[in-house]
Amino acid sequence: MIPRATVARAIGLPEDTDALPPGDLPLDRFAARYVAYLATEEPQTETPDAWTGAVMDALIAEDPELAFAALRAGLPLDEGGRLADPLSELGARPGWAARIEAAAEDDPALAARLDTGG
Repeated sequence: MIPRATVARAIGLPEDTDALPPGDLPLDRFAARYVAYLATEEPQTETPDAWTGAVMDALIAEDPELAFAALRAGLPLDEGGRLADPLSELGARPGWAARIEAAAEDDPALAARLDTGG
């Protein structure tokens, strides 16, 4: 689960906002919307899922463990290999390249994204 307060901060809302649904955001739901956002063909196109990019950026910066869990939750949905770039961004954080590579040894879908992002 992604804490509701984290989502609010990432998209520039106060933590006690009424603009978000109540409760925390399930990783699988976030991952599905994030992969859909990444699949947008035109980067300038506004999509209903554009907020997910800001949330993922915040997770990578503030909570890399949760970012990694969210990215892994999206792997089964990522037919185009679009998660390679955010995995690379996460891997640029200190110590994370080795963690991701170690996890990829037991996860063929993760390993395929690393090969794609190579």
